[in-house]
Amino acid sequence: MDYPILNVKNEDEAVIALKNLYRMYGYLPYKMSKFEEYDLYVENKNFLVSDDIITFSDFNGKLMALKPDVTLSIIKKVRSSAHTEKLFYHENVYRALKNTKEVREILQMGLECIGDVGTYETAEVLMLATKSLAVLSSNYVIDISHMGFINGILKAAGADFAACTEIMTHIKEKNPHDISKVCDKAGISKDMTEKICKAATLWGSFDEILPALKELDVNDETEAAIKELEAIYEILKVNGCSDYVKIDFSVMNDMSYYNGVVFRGFIEGVPVNVLSGGRYDKLTERFGMKSGAIGFAVYLGILWQYIATPKTSDADVVIYYSEDTDLTVLTKKVKELTEMGSTVTVYKSGCKKQLKCAKKFEISGGRLVEL
Repeated sequence: MDYPILNVKNEDEAVIALKNLYRMYGYLPYKMSKFEEYDLYVENKNFLVSDDIITFSDFNGKLMALKPDVTLSIIKKVRSSAHTEKLFYHENVYRALKNTKEVREILQMGLECIGDVGTYETAEVLMLATKSLAVLSSNYVIDISHMGFINGILKAAGADFAACTEIMTHIKEKNPHDISKVCDKAGISKDMTEKICKAATLWGSFDEILPALKELDVNDETEAAIKELEAIYEILKVNGCSDYVKIDFSVMNDMSYYNGVVFRGFIEGVPVNVLSGGRYDKLTERFGMKSGAIGFAVYLGILWQYIATPKTSDADVVIYYSEDTDLTVLTKKVKELTEMGSTVTVYKSGCKKQLKCAKKFEISGGRLVEL
């Protein structure tokens, strides 16, 4: 199997690069506990990536949960703030693997912008999402949709809650055949059915899709969504990110939490999305906040499950030395290689440890001899 080659050597290097990126745009680090009260998660279970929550009782008998999500914890902590908060985090989350009883600790990085969130802030977060993937790989794409557009077109169709739920499921599947069946059963007009089916199958660049969206414009909500996407596109173009972002209305999240743009990021060669995010004003409302909120998470722990390249090896170079080796010469050789950007590990000759290295040397007569 051929694995994609990343732009970073390991998770540590990725974390440092992402932290530097987020700091550059004024986002501040945020640290939190590894666990929260269970009620925080059970009351917002549909917001979570996984339904499985790992629980335990503290010494007071209170039911606690290992953190399966970071966003909920951040909102809980900053809900009393009167200012716009721009935060980034580097945390582990705890989730049970699907169809197993195995629990995983997964490294996750991301950021949140909570408060007075307008079009610029939305575009900035999306821009940082694209730059985050650019840190990791040269071959990536972000698919974006807008919950406001989908909500507007379903509202114009007169679909009830049950029909909306079914139609959204089939939009995620890009399945116009079943969308038509649901619309017919719900008594939705042929014209609106065609518009919904068309929206479900759209995928492509802003230049390609925005004109098509204007043909599907049916009310103030869809018009507002199109205008926001247009404004975001202009900001992404200035930042050199627009070519990596595609419009795809099969990207959707729960409408009871998300109300604006939602997006997912993919790296070539990795079969799952390694980034997800969106605008979730409806979640902050649940916490009694009158503020906007948008953010994303980069699933570094998941990404590294699929990556195996020379850059994720033990080191670029291993050097073996013997008892009579001049240690000053050895030290100078290590210094030369590290200053050139190589990672170097040193072992005594005869070491039986199996090492994954691009090159192996032994030091002999003051010189490195490749093995």
